[in-house]
Amino acid sequence: MSGFSDRAWRDIAHRMGCQLLIVPMISAEGLARADSKTRALIDIEGEGRPIVVQLFGSRPEALGDAACQVEAMGASAVDLNLGCPARRVVRHEGGAALLKDPKSVARLVRAMRKAVGIPVTVKMRTAWDESSPRAVELARIIEAEGGDALTVHGRTARQQFRGVADWSPIAEIKAAIGIPVIGNGDVRAGEDAWRMQCQTGCDAVMIGRGALGNPWLWRDALAWLAAEGPPDKPLLPAPLSERLDMLLEHARLMVLYRGETRGAVEFRKHAVHYLKGVHGAKSLKQVLVGCTTIAQIEQAVENFRRQAVDSS
Repeated sequence: MSGFSDRAWRDIAHRMGCQLLIVPMISAEGLARADSKTRALIDIEGEGRPIVVQLFGSRPEALGDAACQVEAMGASAVDLNLGCPARRVVRHEGGAALLKDPKSVARLVRAMRKAVGIPVTVKMRTAWDESSPRAVELARIIEAEGGDALTVHGRTARQQFRGVADWSPIAEIKAAIGIPVIGNGDVRAGEDAWRMQCQTGCDAVMIGRGALGNPWLWRDALAWLAAEGPPDKPLLPAPLSERLDMLLEHARLMVLYRGETRGAVEFRKHAVHYLKGVHGAKSLKQVLVGCTTIAQIEQAVENFRRQAVDSS
């Protein structure tokens, strides 16, 4: 999730049980041109846990070069994005646009596979649109060219994030290829992860937007998967106090990694998700939008906490 899964977010995800983390949507062209801003986005130094860096691009030479750089930085694997439907990516024939060009996909995966010794994985959509062929044939090409695993999001590129994810193509792909298949799309509760694995036979489940403001989702998903159904102990939603504590921890990590002003400003987009559905949180959101220091964020949250206790 470009713009969200930065170092602070990954720290929290790992703490809550996420077993493989991804730095998303790094421009292969930017790395190939030695662009310092692009390289700075790969903030994995000292992370010390399995970490994947996802690249997007359309030139085999650039993707091979970028993959080699990513390996040298210490990534556990490198991923090729065939799923992003954003115009800025698609208009340069990257991301989901490649779903329409299997020959180019073959060349890109081949170039990355030759360039590195770490695993090469691919993230894709089920098709470009409803009239396009299903992605089974493309999945076979990716496997044949040396792809080590494949993540499938259950929507077409044209759908963007609208509608409901269709998990049936994930099952079709799983049945058609021998490499691990990871399911993705509309996993918003622990039960969803279990249902996806039951319905598709996928080897693992990728959680994305559902965890924004809800890092407890990883804990719940692991509990459902371990129990192969409803956990013996009921999983209760995080109480308000725990939600506010996590919000503050996330803000402090943002400041640690980004610096005070930048971290406080960039945290605003996360704060909105933590407070979604919280009764009376509109006033807190309005205050947080104006905060530029961690002290201001802490004060705003504590004021809200006291008000919530007084009104309960």
